[in-house]
Amino acid sequence: MPSIKVLDDDLVSLISAGEVIENPSSVVKELVENSLDAGASRIDIEIEEGGLSRILVSDDGEGIPKEDLVRAILRHSTSKISDKSDIEMIGTYGFRGEALASISAVADIQISSSTSDRTVGAKLTARTGEKAIVTDAARPRGTTVIVQDLFARVPARRKHLGSPGHEGMRINEIVMHHAAVKNDVGFRLIRDGETAIDVPPHQDWRDRISDIMGREIGKSLVPVNHEEDDLKIEGFVAWPPVSRGNRNREFFYVLERPIEDEALSKAVEGAYSTLLMRGRYPICVLNISLERTKVDANVHPTKREVRITDLDRITRNMRLAVRSVLHRDEIPPSLGEPYEKINATTRSYGPETDGRLDSGSPASSLIEHQTLLDDGTSESEKAVMELGPLGGEFRIIGQAMNLYILLETEDGILVVDQHAAHERIMYERFRKEVNTGSIGIQEMLEPIVIQLNPVDAERILGLANALSEIGYEISSFGGNEVLISAVPDVLGRSVSEEDMLVLVDQMIDIGSDYASEHFMDELVKVTACHNAIRSGQPLSSDEIRRLLVELARTKDRYNCPHGRPTLFKITASELEKRFKRRL
Repeated sequence: MPSIKVLDDDLVSLISAGEVIENPSSVVKELVENSLDAGASRIDIEIEEGGLSRILVSDDGEGIPKEDLVRAILRHSTSKISDKSDIEMIGTYGFRGEALASISAVADIQISSSTSDRTVGAKLTARTGEKAIVTDAARPRGTTVIVQDLFARVPARRKHLGSPGHEGMRINEIVMHHAAVKNDVGFRLIRDGETAIDVPPHQDWRDRISDIMGREIGKSLVPVNHEEDDLKIEGFVAWPPVSRGNRNREFFYVLERPIEDEALSKAVEGAYSTLLMRGRYPICVLNISLERTKVDANVHPTKREVRITDLDRITRNMRLAVRSVLHRDEIPPSLGEPYEKINATTRSYGPETDGRLDSGSPASSLIEHQTLLDDGTSESEKAVMELGPLGGEFRIIGQAMNLYILLETEDGILVVDQHAAHERIMYERFRKEVNTGSIGIQEMLEPIVIQLNPVDAERILGLANALSEIGYEISSFGGNEVLISAVPDVLGRSVSEEDMLVLVDQMIDIGSDYASEHFMDELVKVTACHNAIRSGQPLSSDEIRRLLVELARTKDRYNCPHGRPTLFKITASELEKRFKRRL
C-alpha cells in the first residue's frame, strides 16, 4: 500500500472544484446567486456553446472593491459569514467561500467590478494555473464575471458533459428556477446570441411564472397562501388537468432558496390525489418561510438540499395548503373560459348523435340480442371476432358513469372501458399507417400557434423531424412560439390549441424519457390516446356496437397500448357466489 501524503494545494483545489462545479449550469447558479446576494435588480447571463466555451454573468449589484478582488478567488473567502454563529442564521445564497475559487481552478476567469463609493472600478484576470492580475477598469456599479474554456485543465470531466444544447437547457432550468421566485429582479438569458429568457424587474408574481413557464400554465395558476405560527407557505399551483409527465415543474424554495426535496414533492402530489391521472405530476411554485435557525443550508456543496427542523410539520402543512385551494366546489374565476373549454371538449364516435343512449330508438332496442357477426362480415373476420369474450351474442345494457360499457353475455357480464378500448383501436390503425408509410395528413386551414417556455420550445423543435414522420409539421414561429401547420388524419378534423398544448407536453416527456428505439412507438401511442373517446362521454347503442366490432378486429384487444385492460368478465358463477346463491 502506498504511503499516505498530503496533497498539494493545486490538486486540492481541483478536487474541491469538482464538488461545487459539476457542469456549466453549476457556474451559472453560483454566479447568479452571488449577484442576488449583492442586491442586484437586474442580472444578464450570456452563454456560448452551452457555457462550455464562454459564460458571462453581469449585474448592477453592490460590486467588489479593488483590494478584495484577489481574495475573492481564494478558497474559503467570503463576505457572508465571520464566525460560527453566522452559520446558524444564514440569510444569503452563497456563504461557503468556494464558488469563485472553484471556478478559477477549472477555467479562465475575468472579474470586472465597481462600487458606488469609487470613481474607478477594477478588473481581475486569472488564467488557470497562473497568478491573478488586477488592473483599473471603467464600468458602472456592479460586477461582471466572464468564464472561458471550462474544464480545459480537466479534459476527463469535460468529456462526460452533455452536448452544448443539453448543457444550455440545464442553464435555462437554473435561470428559470431563480427567476420564478425572485420576481423583484430582472433576468435575461442569451444563448449563442438568441434571447431565451427576458423578464423585467418588479414583476407581478403570476405574470413572472406565466412568462417563464408559458401562457397556458399561467392561466391555470391558483394562489396558495397558508400560515401556521412561524411557518408560511405561499406561491401558486396549476389547477388540474394542467400538469406534467415528470417533476420538472415542481419548484420548491426555502426562504427563496431553490431546493430539491422528495418529501415536499410527495406532499403536493398527495394533495392532488385523484385529481390527476397516474403518471401526471403537478406544476407548482411554492416558497416556505420560517425561522432561519430552523434551516441548515450547509449540508450539500451545491446547496441543492437543505435540512429543515421538523420536516414532518412542513410536509403536513404543505399538503394542507395545496389541498385547501384544489378541493373547491367552484372553478377559480382567474381560470376563466380557457379552463372551461378544455373540460367541455368532447369527441363523438361515429355519426353525429345528440349525446344520449340511442335517443332516436325505443328503449327495447337496448335489450335486443345482438351479435358482432353481421351479414357484412367476411368469414375470415368472423373467425377473428369469435376469439375470446367478444365472440357470440351479447345484450347491451348501457353505460355506467359514461365510462364503462356493460354487456350481458350468455354466462355473465362483460365490462368494457370505452376509452381504453378505443385507444387500442386507434393505436393499431395508426401503427399500421406508420408501418406501411401510408399516413394520412391534414393541412390545418388555420395553423395553430402555441407559446411555450424556452426549454420546452427548444425540446419540441428538436423533435420536429421525428414528428414529421408521423404526420405533424411543427416549426418555429419566433421567440418561444411554435407553429403547427399539419397533423395526422387520425386526430380527426377538429384540433384545438388546447389539444395541441396537451399533445406537445406529452411528446416532450416522451423525448426525455424513452430510448430512441421506443420513441416512435410512444409518439404513436400518445396520438392514439388523444384521439380516443373520452371517459365521461355518452354513447348511443349504435356507437357502442361499432366500437365493439372494431375492438374485436384488433390484434391485442384485451389491453390498451399502455397496458391497461380494455375489458373484463364477471361470470354468472362469480355473481352467484357474491350473492350467496352458491357456496
